[in-house]
Amino acid sequence: MQEFFETDFGEQLKSSVRKTKRQYDGQTIYEVVDKSIPGLKKGDQLYLDGSHKDHIEVFDKRGKFKKVINLDGSVNDVKTKNALGRNI
Repeated sequence: MQEFFETDFGEQLKSSVRKTKRQYDGQTIYEVVDKSIPGLKKGDQLYLDGSHKDHIEVFDKRGKFKKVINLDGSVNDVKTKNALGRNI
């Protein structure tokens, strides 16, 4: 995740999330703490996909899956459809 935080979108996201003590699929879960990133709400949880490391999976504050975003911040519709029904 540290390498991702060095990208343009990663820098924006880094200032809007806080690291939690929780992990999923070997990856640290981060919580959104402000509303500065379009498409993310305060309380949303996210983590970098552990297998491919090419996208971020986003969940609501209750751990219900919302969407998959690419490392540039765009929504990945194909992976979002494949991940429907997941929970953390």
